[in-house]
Amino acid sequence: MKVKVWGVMEGPIAVEDVEDSDIPMGSNYFLVCKSEIDGIMGEDNFWFEDFDSAYEWKKHFMKSIEPLVVDMPDDSGYN
Repeated sequence: MKVKVWGVMEGPIAVEDVEDSDIPMGSNYFLVCKSEIDGIMGEDNFWFEDFDSAYEWKKHFMKSIEPLVVDMPDDSGYN
């Protein structure tokens, strides 16, 4: 499944700063992003192992309006 990420709404946020039981194993940071799946817009969390990887996405949207296209497993639970 292809997910288009159109922007970062919040983050990077450290997982230790939130109370959530649905944090994927190995994730230390996340972004709340505006995303599109099959033409349906929504907000989703995208998880990262390190701050720098998450911040790369944020930097992308500071200089571009083009979406990031991410391949996700069909059972990923997005949107």
